[in-house]
Amino acid sequence: MCLHRFKLRSVFLIGFGIGFLFAIFLFTNQHLFCNNCQKSALNLYSTNKNSLFKWFMSDTWVNKEIIFQSWNKSTYSEWLNNKKLILNNIDMDIYLYGFEKKEELESNWLKSHVHITCAVFVKKIKLARAIQNTWGKHCNRIYFFGQLKDIKVPIINFEIKLVSSWQLLCEAFNYIWRNNETLEWLIFVKDDTLVILENLRYMLAPLNHTQDHYLGHAILLWGQPYNVANAGYVISMGVLKKLINMFDDSKKCIISGKYWKQEDYYLARHLASIGIYPSDTRDQYQRGTFHGYSLQSLLWGVVKTSAYWTHALYPIKNECCSFMSVTFNIEESEKMYTFSYLLHNFYVLKKKAVFGNRKVTTSISDEDIWKVALKEEFNITHLSNISSEMYYEIWHSKYSEPEQLIKNNYQIKDSESK
Repeated sequence: MCLHRFKLRSVFLIGFGIGFLFAIFLFTNQHLFCNNCQKSALNLYSTNKNSLFKWFMSDTWVNKEIIFQSWNKSTYSEWLNNKKLILNNIDMDIYLYGFEKKEELESNWLKSHVHITCAVFVKKIKLARAIQNTWGKHCNRIYFFGQLKDIKVPIINFEIKLVSSWQLLCEAFNYIWRNNETLEWLIFVKDDTLVILENLRYMLAPLNHTQDHYLGHAILLWGQPYNVANAGYVISMGVLKKLINMFDDSKKCIISGKYWKQEDYYLARHLASIGIYPSDTRDQYQRGTFHGYSLQSLLWGVVKTSAYWTHALYPIKNECCSFMSVTFNIEESEKMYTFSYLLHNFYVLKKKAVFGNRKVTTSISDEDIWKVALKEEFNITHLSNISSEMYYEIWHSKYSEPEQLIKNNYQIKDSESK
């Protein structure tokens, strides 16, 4: 059974990889197949046919700062200048394999200066575990809420009967308020969501968490603008404080919303009653940052038309995804691990590597390895007068045939296991 599952998973991963690379090939060479295709006027590489290829293989795009629509008067670079900090490019080859690491990565510094609390609403244990082992580690603190129990994931189950998903969200507000000493920013997502915390901190850094901020992908429905739960939404500590003042006990949470799967709508309606509305989180190219669909669907345009797009309060222009995107939908735990690896563990060294190709330094030279073997295997400590020929004779006297060495090792392992 395990072998069968392994074969199925291997076939899926190979097929996914081939399909992904083939899609990139088609997109980057679309000029070979279409003579009348129009390029996006807002495309960062609209003058070059191989735009997506440049996205993956070039550092050019990172040289232009991403600015968000709602707070372009206070940019990330200005915020850094106020902190009297300067960004410097580093050689990743040296950083990864060099002997001294004096540089501090920007993402690590931001984690200690922009505090984000993550709240995940759990419906599937496998997804909750995947989050705990992947992007959840990049939260300053993370809470799991739901009606399930698991030995590995500490899911918070409220010992009360829940009448609506809004009540669950409302109870989560109060729980976090009572149990978290450091509150600045909170992101609320479902368990099928991938969150890129590094990009979110970049977005939030110039903002004041004591003020009112309500971020996500906003749509307009029944005359009410609200950030949809499928894409996740962020509130500041200033907003949370006002919510707690409005709903500080379970009774108030119950009577303020009665339908399931409408918690995002209720939240926006209550915030609107005190003058708080969704912010525009698009970048300067009007590309979205909070996404309720998978990256594959967004890139290749297979997403079906829905209220998510047609009722968007801030319509996306021409391209789906900002380079500083924050959330994507992922329905399978295996994909959560895959994307997490690509984001945080996979490095592309685009120039000739030096340190990465060097032989790993060892404390024992090749000439002295046999001496260590004598000491560990035969407890011989006086090695100064033993030549390599004598070493061979000693070893051969114990193991005349290679099979004896293998057999002996298996006997040792069996005795240890017993």
